[in-house]
Amino acid sequence: MKTSELRQMTDKKLHGELQKTKRDKAVAKFHTVTGQNQDTAKIGKLKKLIAQLKTNLRETKGVEKTEKLKD
Repeated sequence: MKTSELRQMTDKKLHGELQKTKRDKAVAKFHTVTGQNQDTAKIGKLKKLIAQLKTNLRETKGVEKTEKLKD
């Protein structure tokens, strides 16, 4: 998912996507350990996406705080 797509999402959608991605990571990790999944790079990609989602959520909260201070 591109960063521009993440910035257009609402906080509610970002939280939902974060939960889904965390679950996907856990499943991918389990499949890799049990030998069902050969794509070990998927775990790293999911970790990166989780970090991007968390960063985007933190940035939007920071923007909301500065907007409140302006009012």
